[in-house]
Amino acid sequence: MAFISVVVTAYNRKEFLDDCLKSIENQTLDRNEFEVILISNFEYDGLKSRNFHSRHFVMEGTLGEYVSKGIMESKGDIVSFLDDDDIFNKMKLEELKKAFEGNI
Repeated sequence: MAFISVVVTAYNRKEFLDDCLKSIENQTLDRNEFEVILISNFEYDGLKSRNFHSRHFVMEGTLGEYVSKGIMESKGDIVSFLDDDDIFNKMKLEELKKAFEGNI
């Protein structure tokens, strides 16, 4: 069974983050099949109330450093990325997992 890590990068846009994370929370994929790693330049308490496994790292740096940190911290066989001002289609992670089946 493939496990997915979703790396969410957030820089100075806390106001979009709730919608972004809600789109992850609404995924059709079972919650035990993915994790969320939030990399931001600000504190954010909104992960505590979410219905998925998550970790949060606060740091300064470039987008490349944020992405690198997310990859290093991920536990997934598959790594997906989501910016703070974007949202996932509700079947995004399920379709991603299907696309990689047999290739991991």
